[in-house]
Amino acid sequence: MKTLIVMRHGEAMPPEQGQHDADRSLTEAGIMALEARLPHMIRLLETEGCNVQIWTSPAKRAHQTAKLLERALKDSHVPLEKRIEAHSCLWEQDIDEFLADLHVSQAECIFAVGHIPFAEDIVDELTGSTPSFAPGAFGCLEVHLAHADEGDAISKRDSARLQWFVQGPDPMPWKTLAQLQNAIANTAAAIEDRREAFFADPKDIETIHRFRTNTRTLRSLIAFIAPWQDAKENAKIQEILKDIVGHTSRLRELDVFEKQARSNPDSSPELLAFCKKQASDERAKVLKALGSKRVRKAFETAMALSKDISWRKRYIDHGLPESTIRSRFDAMIESVGHELDDLRLSDDEQTHDVRKRAKRARYIAEFNADILGEDAVEIAESMTAHQDSLGDVCDARANIRLINEFLQRDLPEPLVWELTLMRAQNETLLFSTLKANEA
Repeated sequence: MKTLIVMRHGEAMPPEQGQHDADRSLTEAGIMALEARLPHMIRLLETEGCNVQIWTSPAKRAHQTAKLLERALKDSHVPLEKRIEAHSCLWEQDIDEFLADLHVSQAECIFAVGHIPFAEDIVDELTGSTPSFAPGAFGCLEVHLAHADEGDAISKRDSARLQWFVQGPDPMPWKTLAQLQNAIANTAAAIEDRREAFFADPKDIETIHRFRTNTRTLRSLIAFIAPWQDAKENAKIQEILKDIVGHTSRLRELDVFEKQARSNPDSSPELLAFCKKQASDERAKVLKALGSKRVRKAFETAMALSKDISWRKRYIDHGLPESTIRSRFDAMIESVGHELDDLRLSDDEQTHDVRKRAKRARYIAEFNADILGEDAVEIAESMTAHQDSLGDVCDARANIRLINEFLQRDLPEPLVWELTLMRAQNETLLFSTLKANEA
């Protein structure tokens, strides 16, 4: 007598054009669902004192499932006789060859990870039962192997009793975790590329701008998942990203200031050269700061953590419903809406904070549209419009602060005159906007 656990592989990726079916992988949600459910399924087994083996189809998705099963068995202290064995009969759906392998095996407990219709057919062949195997389903059989007839590889009198059947886990609750993880990991990878591009060509204004934007996006995404991520890890990533963004803040203001100067056809070459030098000097400071050992190590830590989020145990075990994510997003949008309604542009700090929250809501909507629903794109566009209008006010204030700082220096009189004129232009823009807001 043997214990045979027939298992269908977990949820697999749909086939890509030109891809061999055997090369399809498990989905990330399928992996998460199996990791959560396998320990519970294994507890149903009585394997004490048995020599246990894992057989698998050679297909990639089945082998990945077998590896997850192997890890779960080891974590449950179930001793395995040997490494995972690939059996072509599980891929070729050959019941006779499978039973022949079963006859010659010395193992008392065998996990066979395969596909449908084989998983259903072998249970039907041996027990007369016909359970429907969803991805990740288990069927535990008590198999009685009769002696083979002379000249036959197997006996037609083999039989079994279906001891229990557990349907495969629904991967849907874990799809949202996988989607959030992908959005965050992809953003982290983009940040790494932007940082490398900045160091390769520090004079390119767009590289540091994209680096800063991607870093702010990641910071927004990390803040959004705070209720579901390990608390200490979330705080650590946010702290590192805040520090990195802080190193680039002044450069961003100087780049905006230089852009305004260049947009004015009456700006003198002296003013443009002055603006360029301020930005260039600050860019050198940013380059030095981001290249320092402390910041580099912190950056690498944040990127590594972002690519492999540690979710809180309850969400690892049960997944995260889309409705929970949508509820958090709706609360964020409602909060931003109230803050916009109550906003007084005369309050510098409040304006800056509301703009940051609108920007954060925009990033969340853009990077999680698949989870949040069809209206996420429209919401993102609305948040972008608010962000841009508030950005004009914040940029005008930043320009005025910079000019006041520059005018404290010993500068040539023509340059002082031009800076004073720029300040007046920004003050006029700010005054008219504030007046319209008050009205």
